[in-house]
Amino acid sequence: MMETVLQDLRLALRQLAKSPGFTAVAVLTLALGIGANTAIFSAVDAVLLRPLPYPQSDRLVDLAAGNSEPARFAISYPDLLDFRSLTQDFTAVAAYSAQRYNLTGAGDPREIEAAYVTANLFDVLGVHPVIGQAFTEQQENDPVALLSYGVWAQSFGRDPGILGKPIALDGKSYTVIGVMPAGFHFPTDDIDVWTPVGGIRAAEGGPQVMTGREFRVLNGVARMAAGVPLARVQSDLDVLAKRLQAEQANDTSSRRIIAIGPGVGGGGGGGGGAGSGPRIATRGLNQIQFSALLLRDAAIGDVSDRLWVLLGAVGLVLLIACANAANLLLARAATRGREMAIRRALGAGRGRLIRQMLTESVVLASLGAVLGLVVAKWGLDVLLALWPRALPRSQEVGLHVGVLAFTAVLAVVTGIAFGLAPALRATAPGIEEGLRRDSAGSTGGARQRVQHTLIVIEMALALVLLVGAGLLARSFAALNAVSPGFDTRDVLAARIRLTPSRYPTSEQQKAFFETVQSALAGRPDVAAAAISVTMPLSGDIRVAAFDPHSVRPDYPEPFFVVFESIVAPDYFSTMRIPIRRGRGFGPEDRAGAPVVAVISAQFAKELWPNQDPIGKQFPFRGPGGRRGQAGSPPPPVTVVGVVDDLRSASLEQPNPRPALYLSAVQADGEREMWVIMRSSRGAPLALVGALRDAVKLVDPDQPIGDIVSLEQLIGRQTAARRFNTTLLGIFALLAVGLALVGIYGVTSYAVAQRQRELGIRLALGAAPDDVMRLLVAESLKRVAIGVALGLGIALLASRALVSMLYGVARWDPVTFAGTALLLGAVALFATWLPARRATRVDPMVTLRAE
Repeated sequence: MMETVLQDLRLALRQLAKSPGFTAVAVLTLALGIGANTAIFSAVDAVLLRPLPYPQSDRLVDLAAGNSEPARFAISYPDLLDFRSLTQDFTAVAAYSAQRYNLTGAGDPREIEAAYVTANLFDVLGVHPVIGQAFTEQQENDPVALLSYGVWAQSFGRDPGILGKPIALDGKSYTVIGVMPAGFHFPTDDIDVWTPVGGIRAAEGGPQVMTGREFRVLNGVARMAAGVPLARVQSDLDVLAKRLQAEQANDTSSRRIIAIGPGVGGGGGGGGGAGSGPRIATRGLNQIQFSALLLRDAAIGDVSDRLWVLLGAVGLVLLIACANAANLLLARAATRGREMAIRRALGAGRGRLIRQMLTESVVLASLGAVLGLVVAKWGLDVLLALWPRALPRSQEVGLHVGVLAFTAVLAVVTGIAFGLAPALRATAPGIEEGLRRDSAGSTGGARQRVQHTLIVIEMALALVLLVGAGLLARSFAALNAVSPGFDTRDVLAARIRLTPSRYPTSEQQKAFFETVQSALAGRPDVAAAAISVTMPLSGDIRVAAFDPHSVRPDYPEPFFVVFESIVAPDYFSTMRIPIRRGRGFGPEDRAGAPVVAVISAQFAKELWPNQDPIGKQFPFRGPGGRRGQAGSPPPPVTVVGVVDDLRSASLEQPNPRPALYLSAVQADGEREMWVIMRSSRGAPLALVGALRDAVKLVDPDQPIGDIVSLEQLIGRQTAARRFNTTLLGIFALLAVGLALVGIYGVTSYAVAQRQRELGIRLALGAAPDDVMRLLVAESLKRVAIGVALGLGIALLASRALVSMLYGVARWDPVTFAGTALLLGAVALFATWLPARRATRVDPMVTLRAE
């Protein structure tokens, strides 16, 4: 048996070597289809199929307040203790919170991403340091730290002697007690340092953070007990929430102003989890609700639908490639018909001949798969370099063993799929009669019918991809056309986080940022400069709430939730946000004067419908009780201006959220703010040097965090859509290109087969244009059938794109009509080329040849 297989393999290689042109075209066609499938499957495998890199990761759950996506938000420390009481559901419950530190004493000062964690987090995940040890419960309030493998290698040269040595985080000495394994970055890819959860007390405003249920600054993660289903966990969480709700109803002190800290957020998957961001609940803050979600699902977010769509798209590309390869083999079978007939006459069975031809097609597919791996590797490197955050767990995407096995199986299945029909056709009984029917000069035959059917299928599949790409492209264009409410041109923004030990007081913090702003505003290349505690579309959002009933007694919710920002008086002019009513902040709004605010149109609409909000007052203390004494009534804030609603959180934000702007002059100092500059000469990134100089002039040891232009922020917002649109567009163009090659090849083959007929027509007086119209009309029938079939399939398939569309319907007539016309024109052009060549043949030469 093995000897026969080897004999078939050797013969297949010799046959392919005899036709290098045919082999090259077929291998390249298949490489594109198989390579695209390998690339997308590697992403599907890493993101959707492989478990998280933790032992028994299917038992890990993400715990949050709220009851559904996207209304899931952070939990409080008392919530964590209540979760730990559910011993029938969980073997352990841990918590963490995103944090940033300024790292000094290890090269140039720099800002790093970090996380506060409970001591048992690493036991819950089942991951332990490669050197040293993890935190113990006795260390939850101690200044100790764990380093990521990356920061250990880059900043400390993999020195094993780092254990027990101090590092400076925010100017405070922390003792390194361990280094985590390479690739571990829970909860997000950017985390480089972990410190005990007790540090939140100092960072978030005092010991009450660890006792008040209103301080939602943690994210929960738990390991479910063996045999406990997720549904039972959710049921027990619902019972717990109802009990706590009843207790809160009897405790009036619990109805305090709720503060949701900035940057508290989302569960990551570790080793490539979804980006951390604030979990925001804008309704039902008085309702205690909890939810459990598998940690893997929390890490994936909403990308699963997008990846399955892309995998389906590359599947269609592969089908088109297979149809092309089948057409090539059918054409080649015509030249090998005499060979097959002779081998049959010499006693070769049909099964033996079919096996030999399938061996050739599998060899072709295998060669295509090898080249396809190169295409996949190159394509993945390029795409992930262009959009590194378009996919969660992107660091795990690669050509792993499972992906290579998938490619190997795909090559075999593909080889059989496109080789079976030509093999059956070439070895059909009565092959001698078939040879005579399909001899030169014939105008029909089963082979041509099969080829034409394959072309119709190619057209239909290519149109499905074109429609999908067109819908996503129009969605992307619609999203890019959305105005965020401010001018994004020529603006550079930088996040600066002050080291607490160097700037412990509010006055020092305000003086630093005001000095930097003044230094930048005085430069000729800076048209305007400002500071703000938040930055629209950056992911840094501050959410606060207050009781609105003293302003509007009939307000339907017990809390009024707003996006809050503290800004310099020049903020609105720098960002070019027009004041629609009233005024902005002025010199009269000095420190110690009555507190004033600028509000958004939605804020005014909800609290003062059909009224002029200018001069109205509302009670507001702000996050952490920073304005006014705790326990005393919130001081009144007077509205002096109204601005349009901004897309602060997302360009896709369906409904505007109320926004509140307070003056940085009147507010307490902030340790972290954004410095915003508008360039007077364009090219905002050219201001990076000016920014560094201004900061260095004030404090040479102060690091700068994220530096980004507003155009880059928009790009981050649209990265996932751009990734999807680009990929589907590439696949659609690839499908059209393959269909074009297939139509051209089949038409050329048909013209060659009908050369005698066409010569007779021309010899009898037919004009070249008549012959041209004949060939084009025949092709037009196939094109029309393919387009009609493709439109029907595309209409059904577009349902899978609904969650990926923005501002366009899935049945958008412009997209359907435009793509149909485009594909029809391309198909007719592919027909016109060989038809034009046929009309230039001298009919007498053709007849003499006969």
